[in-house]
Amino acid sequence: MKRILFFDATNQWVLVESFLLTDQGDLEVVSSYSGIHPRESSKVLVQELQNVLGQSKWNSPDLMVCALGPGSFTGLRIAVATARNLAQLWKIPAIGLDSLRVYTSFYFQEVGDPVLVGIEAKQKKIYFAMEDRRGFFGSIDIKPDDIMERIPEDRVQAFLTSQKYSDNPEFYAGIPILENLPSASAILNQEKDQIVEALRFPDRYPYWKLVPNYVRGTYVDEKSTV
Repeated sequence: MKRILFFDATNQWVLVESFLLTDQGDLEVVSSYSGIHPRESSKVLVQELQNVLGQSKWNSPDLMVCALGPGSFTGLRIAVATARNLAQLWKIPAIGLDSLRVYTSFYFQEVGDPVLVGIEAKQKKIYFAMEDRRGFFGSIDIKPDDIMERIPEDRVQAFLTSQKYSDNPEFYAGIPILENLPSASAILNQEKDQIVEALRFPDRYPYWKLVPNYVRGTYVDEKSTV
């Protein structure tokens, strides 16, 4: 049995989940927390990490997995700094995942059809990603009206028939993410080979390789900061 701790604080919500990887290669959820905290991620993340570890009856995990972004600039820094510090403290390997892959994989598994995810990114843009049976497509920093131009020709049909999920449906129409927060269970099952490798060869996954996935080169736009 190997203990895996996952968390995400890159957007409006905080997710903390603990999993056991059994000797048979199955992932089992041990404890989890999810909540909406747009301006409290630093305080809430640390508290819920402690709570989930306590509920799991773990002093520390064997592997750290965290979402790296895209998302809130502050949230990304908090998430990556926390993951780096804990992985270094516990002397365990660490894996970073694209936040939108975490979300699309969850919703794709849930509905069984192609899904789109749009996270409001200010400057009249969204962070956009898509998942269908061909896999993940994203993450893209883009204005909603420009998305169609970026979709590969062989995935247009899937795009047109996808279910949309949005953290701000008033800006980018879609099923509200805040009413059905995602879990990392789907993406961790997809990445099981990488997880096994990190547990077997921890030196390949040091804490210092975790880097925020900003996507956008700068958060300052000369024409608009709205």
